[in-house]
Amino acid sequence: MFRFLAITNRFLCKGGPLIQAVKEAVSEGVEAVLLREQALNDHILYKVALQFRQILETRDVPLLIAHRVDVALAVGAQGVHLGTYSLPAEVARSLLGPEAIIGFSAHSIEEALHIQDCGVDYVTLSPIFPTRSKPLARPLGLDYLHEVVAKVEVPILALGGIGPSNVEEVLEKGAYGVAVMSALWKGSPGKVAGEIREKIKETVRS
Repeated sequence: MFRFLAITNRFLCKGGPLIQAVKEAVSEGVEAVLLREQALNDHILYKVALQFRQILETRDVPLLIAHRVDVALAVGAQGVHLGTYSLPAEVARSLLGPEAIIGFSAHSIEEALHIQDCGVDYVTLSPIFPTRSKPLARPLGLDYLHEVVAKVEVPILALGGIGPSNVEEVLEKGAYGVAVMSALWKGSPGKVAGEIREKIKETVRS
């Protein structure tokens, strides 16, 4: 199970194409990539997902598709990341098979407790800190993260405002790993990924 998940956002990539940014991040420590590109028509999303899968499989990095089980099946992705309005996790599992990776976006302890009994492999809990992607969402905070981790058995990835400066904090509160979006793409993906990777290694080792 991966500890460092990158979530894509093409609108945040100021330094070049999204695919190049992902390559840089993966080369410096990202362990899995979640393709979450909203407002793309099915044809373009399929082409982008196929390109990502072809690139990531040479690096042995899993590709997950946000919500779209059909696209994951079409391109041979390793799994999907679901939300409240996606297909039920049980249905996704039946379609994708026992080896697929299935994640879920939870925003409360109640959601996390419910979904862990539905066959998911991990849960992202968000937002832990204030985040530019959801400026109106109230941060859950570190103590709430700790409470969720104590009660939920599946791995919890902390999401929302995560970057090199606070990776250690969320891991020390019991998060299995982190899911990162804004911090990766707004600057130097390789540099930021490398810093986060080192913080994870140091904290897990200690």
